[in-house]
Amino acid sequence: MDTEAEFAAVRKDISEGRLSEVPLKIRSIAESSDEPFTIIKCMSLLKSVGDDSVMLDLMKMLTSSLKDDETRLQSAIALRSLGYPSNALGFLKELGDGDRVLRESARCLMDMEEYDAALDRLRAIAEQTSEDGCMVVESLSSLGEHSDAVREASSLLSKYPKDYDVRVRYASALISAGRQKEAVKFVRDGLKDKSADSNALAGYVMWVIGNVKSAGAYSSRAVQIDNKHVGGMEVLGLCLAEKGEIDKARIVAGAINEVRPGDKAVLNILSYCELKSS
Repeated sequence: MDTEAEFAAVRKDISEGRLSEVPLKIRSIAESSDEPFTIIKCMSLLKSVGDDSVMLDLMKMLTSSLKDDETRLQSAIALRSLGYPSNALGFLKELGDGDRVLRESARCLMDMEEYDAALDRLRAIAEQTSEDGCMVVESLSSLGEHSDAVREASSLLSKYPKDYDVRVRYASALISAGRQKEAVKFVRDGLKDKSADSNALAGYVMWVIGNVKSAGAYSSRAVQIDNKHVGGMEVLGLCLAEKGEIDKARIVAGAINEVRPGDKAVLNILSYCELKSS
């Protein structure tokens, strides 16, 4: 049986609820391959069923399979997305201090809640992007530097007024600064264009402020407009989990993984499913 057929068989087992043998089957696939991204795919499948029983074995296989810097970097990105930022940071320490490495190191440090260190990495990046700016805003908010966060977010918004992630960070910075009414007005003004981005943003803000019903409605509308909108799908998955519809939430997480493999939104939904199931 080839690797893709083996993966298909495992996915069928998962979809039909036969989970007891899944970890051993996944380990068997990984053992038969020295391809890092096959091992990462195994790790992702294992994570999706909430079973870490053979994850340490897979991590050792992955580490020994790395043969070049680019593969090491991409593997670090995947590990962080799967919820292993410390392991990912360990991979990155051997790769110097280029912009891509600094950026990914900052992401790892943020996931580890080491925001001061993350800011140091972000400010060392030579060619700044909107994504870097978003991470600066998030780090400042997490450190309680709310005035600075809003100021940075406002500047970023003036440069990238249509960027969905920038708009999310601006609204989030306002809420963290205790300016919830301004955040709600911002998203309501944006809804005039009836776009997937604006509805997803409204869903996100409603989720953050605790209005789950409205969050679900806006995020559903975003996905109806654009069935590949990851921001909309993430909030929709969280709302489904909050309502106890865990299986549906996991399906949404799987759909996100099809659109953008390894996106952190997948882990966010699955982690919330585990929280609501416990």
